[in-house]
Amino acid sequence: ADYPGMELRHSAAVMHRGIVTEPTFVALPARHRLRQSAQVQLADLAEDAWFVTPDDGAGWPGVFYDACAAAGFTPVTVHEWLGDQTQLQSMIADGLGVSLVQPTLRPIPHVTVKPLVGSPLWCRYVLAWRPDTVTDDVVETLFQSATAAYRDLVAQAPHLRTWASRTWSVAGA
Repeated sequence: ADYPGMELRHSAAVMHRGIVTEPTFVALPARHRLRQSAQVQLADLAEDAWFVTPDDGAGWPGVFYDACAAAGFTPVTVHEWLGDQTQLQSMIADGLGVSLVQPTLRPIPHVTVKPLVGSPLWCRYVLAWRPDTVTDDVVETLFQSATAAYRDLVAQAPHLRTWASRTWSVAGA
């Protein structure tokens, strides 16, 4: 994965192909004060406690802190967290904080997933390989499999489909 403005840099011995670039959404407790909002301003979460994963080596969480600064705040409370999505969502459901998440996340009961106004954070997922050890046919098969898996995730994420229908349009449609 990489982030706009922080694209992967690697040796010429490695090739890569983008699978999808997606906006980052926010997971909130279902009773959160912004639960009825179609989209959430990042700045409106300035006083919330945040669950943030540690450095991924590709720019996270730096891009998160940069987006917060651009929105005019520094998070008041940050819980560095690394675990599975069920644990994270359980803590969010209990009202212990909010977290940025992939828009394909299927929320558990008592958690709601919302897009951020203006999509200030994006993430690109890539397939990387060494062309001297992987054939073009294998790369294409892996790419097609990854994009199909992503389409399946999107099919299970009504909040992402709703956001996309409001945000993206097809020319001439």
